Amino acid sequence: MRRATAVLLALLLAAHAPMLLNDGLFMDDWLVLKAGPGFVIDIDFLLHGAGHPVFYSYDAIANWTGAPIAVMVSLALAGIVFGATSLALAATRLDLLDRAEAVGFALMVWTYPGYQLWAGKANAVYVLSFGLLFVGTLLLTLAYGARGVRCALLRLACALAFLLGFALNSTIVLYAFVVLGLFVAIWLRGEPTHGFVRRTWLAGWRCAGRYPDLVMLPLIYWGALNIWFKRSGVYAQYYNAHFPRPGELLNGWETFFLAGYNDVALHAIEAADAVPKLFIAAALLVGIALFLLRADMKATAPRYASLLPFALAVVVFLVLSLPYLIAGISPSSTNFYESRHLLMFGLPLALTLLAIKRGAERWIGPSAAIVLVFGSGAVLSIGLLWTDYAFMQARTLKQQALAHHLAHQPQPAATVFALDDGFVDYPSRHTTFGFAEVTGTLRLVWGNQPFLGFALRAERPTVLREVQTARTGPNSAFAHLDPSGPQATISMQPGPAAAPNLALARKYYTCRLLARCDVSQLLDQLAQVSIKVGPIAGILPLEATKPIR
Repeated sequence: MRRATAVLLALLLAAHAPMLLNDGLFMDDWLVLKAGPGFVIDIDFLLHGAGHPVFYSYDAIANWTGAPIAVMVSLALAGIVFGATSLALAATRLDLLDRAEAVGFALMVWTYPGYQLWAGKANAVYVLSFGLLFVGTLLLTLAYGARGVRCALLRLACALAFLLGFALNSTIVLYAFVVLGLFVAIWLRGEPTHGFVRRTWLAGWRCAGRYPDLVMLPLIYWGALNIWFKRSGVYAQYYNAHFPRPGELLNGWETFFLAGYNDVALHAIEAADAVPKLFIAAALLVGIALFLLRADMKATAPRYASLLPFALAVVVFLVLSLPYLIAGISPSSTNFYESRHLLMFGLPLALTLLAIKRGAERWIGPSAAIVLVFGSGAVLSIGLLWTDYAFMQARTLKQQALAHHLAHQPQPAATVFALDDGFVDYPSRHTTFGFAEVTGTLRLVWGNQPFLGFALRAERPTVLREVQTARTGPNSAFAHLDPSGPQATISMQPGPAAAPNLALARKYYTCRLLARCDVSQLLDQLAQVSIKVGPIAGILPLEATKPIR
């Protein structure tokens, strides 16, 4: 298994290597991480408003170190590496997958491109939490056959891994599958002479009696949240918890399927046609890995081996979507930030590919099946993942170019700024900046003042009133904003160094790694920035948006 694990780790590090070079902050990262030495933030809203004590702890420690971006990147990579390794080791130890299958399966889960926010810094906590679920699963498999002090230590480490993994609340759904697997293992070890009902009852009793910590763990966690860290204000309103009607459920599942799989496949095909070199490089990388794994490609004997993974893929997909649908949340593939709800949906995809592989191997053999199914799947996944990383890096550069130009201009007599982003019209994928990003950039450049910044094309005319409502709510993350001050418009247009995302990211990597150019010079030529002081066109003044009595 050492060789298979080494191959898996090499593939993962190559697939996620661009993460190491991306030092940008995205969306809500600006609200919880210190962007610079003098950048002042208050993350108490995570405890008393959003109800995320584990999230708060990670962010507080990261800010305390003085290098929060490096810390969060390390957490994300740790989640990917340890999560994938634990998944592969647990699956082979339980004899669920052979070594080649385990590598392909774990690779698909941890390079899933439907989740586009791999380079996000604050969301690194979610990536780590997802990884800790599999770390806890591996520790549980080791503790299952252990005795004495070793068993006690493994059980303690297992419970701690699961508890920290609950920072991503929806991992509790997958945790339920882990506990169900434990119940099945105990049931299989039961006395065959007992009837089905008695055997099932005894297995449930033994599972609860021998592992009361695992049964009570999510109840304790949710109880603690609702007693000491209950959501309030806008965060309580965001989670519109209700039981969906049948039609609403079907529409929600359709949305998750389209965003999580249909759109991913279409984007992969489009990207392969637009930038074939990335996918050729991914094919060479995967081809080398398959060559190294050729001795581990074995046939799967049972005839039902392909049916069970497919049925499980359907069940896991439906169940993973359910918490979001109950909360009234849905994903989107058009805005990278709205893909954050898809982090765990590489798991149903990997199960589906496993089912296809095991069905195909009866006709073309195990080696050809794993090359055809997992090999082609990994090429598309890694190629699209690199494309998304290029997009995220280009987006970081555009924001850094804005900060670079503002830093070289005198601060205007205004505190409310609208960004007229000309890159929206540039013929390369771009997403408008959120107001946390624009505001954070202003505060980073001109100091900790009550700035409010937003992208002009992304907000409604009533944006000032909406911000005023959000900032005055209890335990708000936006208390530092002031929408009532003098206004100005920032124009950011593509400069002479503007280029499509991949070309721009490649030029940045050349500057950063090979020192063939200066990054500040690249930022200077990337955009043209000017500021016009005065009322923002198309935005209603704060006073005019108040209701008439």
